[in-house]
Amino acid sequence: MISAIGWIGSALCVSSLVQKNQLRFRALNLGACIAMIAFNTANGTWSMVLLNVIVSIINIRQIIRIRSEVSTPIPRATPGAVVVETATSTDPVVDHRGRQLVAA
Repeated sequence: MISAIGWIGSALCVSSLVQKNQLRFRALNLGACIAMIAFNTANGTWSMVLLNVIVSIINIRQIIRIRSEVSTPIPRATPGAVVVETATSTDPVVDHRGRQLVAA
């Protein structure tokens, strides 16, 4: 049973690494960390328990950050405005994704 938890944790870790969505990556990686904490605690591998606790805390903080960004409303352009993609801008009217809002 303990080895099954280790295999599940390993599978979750590998599957998290192929995710393009940042939130899904963090959630799967957090699940992997939790499984590996249980597995390594049962085996008495305390350095790996500590590592996975630290990575779990990082994942939780990043999930909270990502979810708060998703819930933040995106500024909308006024009717007739043109959206121009910019890498950097000194213009004060730039939304959080780097899109510069330019009046038509």
